[in-house]
Amino acid sequence: MKDFPAREKFDLAAMVAQYLVVASTLDKTSAPEDYDHANELSLELAMLLPGRIYRAMVEAAAHPDGKVNQASVALMLRKELFVPLDADLQPEHIAFHAPGTAPKLKSRAH
Repeated sequence: MKDFPAREKFDLAAMVAQYLVVASTLDKTSAPEDYDHANELSLELAMLLPGRIYRAMVEAAAHPDGKVNQASVALMLRKELFVPLDADLQPEHIAFHAPGTAPKLKSRAH
């Protein structure tokens, strides 16, 4: 993956971000199109990502915890795509947003 052209790396990172957002917000009131979108992204990413990143991504969307969450997956993919890079960015540095609040920096996805 490190040898992918920059555009492909960007597209892959965008797909992972979309999947994490869409899949983590699905509930019984979600539109069928939202489930279709999550499933399409899941299938595409299953064909492209290394197994450990794909499994972590799915776990982060379904059952985020202190070890595996949206931030940790973002950093796993960042490391896979963009080495060498600075090691200063940690999961607790990733911003998460909620209605009516300023961005929250936290290590857990929700």
